[in-house]
Amino acid sequence: MKISDRELVLGMATMACVLFGGTWFVINGKVAEWKSQKTEIYRLREQISRHQAAIRMQDDWLDELQELEQELRVFDLDQRSVSPELMKTIDLIAAKHALNISKTNPQKEQPTGDLFELGINCTWQGDLESVVGFLTELQQQGVRYNVRNLNIKPVGNNTGKLQGNMVIDCAFTRRADATGEDA
Repeated sequence: MKISDRELVLGMATMACVLFGGTWFVINGKVAEWKSQKTEIYRLREQISRHQAAIRMQDDWLDELQELEQELRVFDLDQRSVSPELMKTIDLIAAKHALNISKTNPQKEQPTGDLFELGINCTWQGDLESVVGFLTELQQQGVRYNVRNLNIKPVGNNTGKLQGNMVIDCAFTRRADATGEDA
């Protein structure tokens, strides 16, 4: 039996159509899955990139944390209350700027790991210049003091005096060999 050239071409064309159709049938069902996987791969690569950048920044964060910890005041672990010393420091800064602090009320000490915070509610009276000077010096203390809440109202009509209250959060650490002095 002899196959003619025409039959050979038709057979090859039929075989090509069958192979193409079968390939299309198999691939068509997978295209949507491949696209979703491609999107997921792209998303995961972006996430990996962000995490690697955060890991590289960890050393910088640790260095910055150590610098900030060195600015904190250190008290002895056995010291019962640190609020008198902190209130004394606040009173000294207030006296330096002629701000009259009439009442201080320390709140409960809040530990957060190695860091401790103590809020001190202060009732004060003074002029605008003394309040600004006091707040400026507190700001220059770095992470030691943070004014969380500040209320101001005038005293009388055209007296130039102000009064109010503020909550000053004091940050510090405790160690077994500390003397209570500035770190």
